[in-house]
Amino acid sequence: MDTLRIVSRSSKLARVQVDIAAQQIQRAFPTIHIETIALASAGDRQLSAPLYELEGRDFFTKGIDEQLLDGHADLAVHSLKDLSLERAEDPRFYAAVFQRDDPRDVVLFLPSVIDNIKYGKSITLGTSSLRRQELVPPLLRRLLPRVEGHEVAEIRCESIRGNVDTRLTKLRAGEFDGIVLAAAGLNRLLAAPQTHDEIRSLLEGLKTMHLPLLECAPAPAQGALVIEALATNSRACEIVARLRDEALEKCVLRERELLREFGGGCHQRFGGVYLAHRDTSLLTVAGARTDGTDVTELRFTLDAASESALRGRRLFSASDYMRGFFTRIPAAFGEDFLLSEEVVFVSNYRVLQHPHEQFFEEILRQKRVWTAGTSSWTELARRGVWVEGSSDGFGLEFVDSVLCSPLVNVQKHNTLILTNTASAAVWQAEGRKALGTYTLQPNLTEPLQEAVRSADAFFWTSFEQYHACRELLPTGAIHCCPAGKTADLLRSEGLQPILFPTIKTFLTWRTRHHNTL
Repeated sequence: MDTLRIVSRSSKLARVQVDIAAQQIQRAFPTIHIETIALASAGDRQLSAPLYELEGRDFFTKGIDEQLLDGHADLAVHSLKDLSLERAEDPRFYAAVFQRDDPRDVVLFLPSVIDNIKYGKSITLGTSSLRRQELVPPLLRRLLPRVEGHEVAEIRCESIRGNVDTRLTKLRAGEFDGIVLAAAGLNRLLAAPQTHDEIRSLLEGLKTMHLPLLECAPAPAQGALVIEALATNSRACEIVARLRDEALEKCVLRERELLREFGGGCHQRFGGVYLAHRDTSLLTVAGARTDGTDVTELRFTLDAASESALRGRRLFSASDYMRGFFTRIPAAFGEDFLLSEEVVFVSNYRVLQHPHEQFFEEILRQKRVWTAGTSSWTELARRGVWVEGSSDGFGLEFVDSVLCSPLVNVQKHNTLILTNTASAAVWQAEGRKALGTYTLQPNLTEPLQEAVRSADAFFWTSFEQYHACRELLPTGAIHCCPAGKTADLLRSEGLQPILFPTIKTFLTWRTRHHNTL
């Protein structure tokens, strides 16, 4: 029987991550016996100051590297974001990305944060990350709910160091009103039997917010795990190669290239994440360079065939007529109406524009709420509703795995989609719980009809828009839409739409290409 020694940091999370690797190894190599070595890294020992104030780099890996180089260990498991570019490209080591959990940042708040907002007190946020200090406070000023009409007065960031359980303990002791952590680490600790009870107890009663990926881009490769060996250790390299997830590795390395472009390390003030969804992909960057200049970008490229097909076309975008397409007719509800589901997914804040508006708002204040995007999130926050997260404009299916993750822990049968009646019928046909609060009645004004007739390429933000205009469309028209339900329904009509990841992606693309269309 082979014996392999795996070395990692000594934190509970690092040990859980080693267990994830060990389970994959033993599935692939059942006869291997695994031993573990846990080391306290320099970064773990120096807790008196933020990392960006310390000298040097690779604070979390140096001692682990020495174990490999000295032959005391065969393999090492790291969080990839702990490795500098230079360290990750060291030819002495052979590495592979093998697993990734939710890359989002999550903010955990004491319940008393509601009183802070109500009484105009500042909110103290624990984070030592310059990226989080750059991105999180301005976002929370929009996304935290108003309380009895009062907005957030001030958000102050203060340094916090230590392992996940240590930070949660400091939060519960009242040293901070909220702390920012990586969702991936919390999910792994909650999924592991040896740490589940302790972490679940520390999370009990806290209020959570999963921050949007497009506006609070995580550190490149956040949530990704890497396993490595000495390049000269052929047996260990065979194991590393077997664990490699090539598709995942390609995605995270796209993110890591941003470190080369904008600079990495502990002084990094930007985040970046590569998102692949429904045959589309984009790379989003948010934050600032070390000199403070903005680096916010949305990088997306259509394939050459789609670019060629759209070139020279007269493009109609339904996004320009969002308020003009339909009149919304409120749906009727009985006096005994109630929502029994634990979580409500709000597809659009307009679901609340109803004669029973205040009734719906009150229901949402008692539920766990997720939204389709940050526009609806911002509007719900203005109405005093606490929102836990959004699907970043990708649609509900994009966050299905997040909703059933250990941290959120909600199943599909306990989630209700709040939308219009036509969309609700589509969801219900797929076995999902959905409720339509309004019916869409086409309102095709003469200017709108003329705009449709004069175009031969169309971007639809919903299938209902296409259906309302179908009789006006020319033969041979090209159709575009976001990836998701709209695309599925257009395909059911025999169309092959050109896909954009989100509406915002299309608008960015159109701005870049408006002179060439």
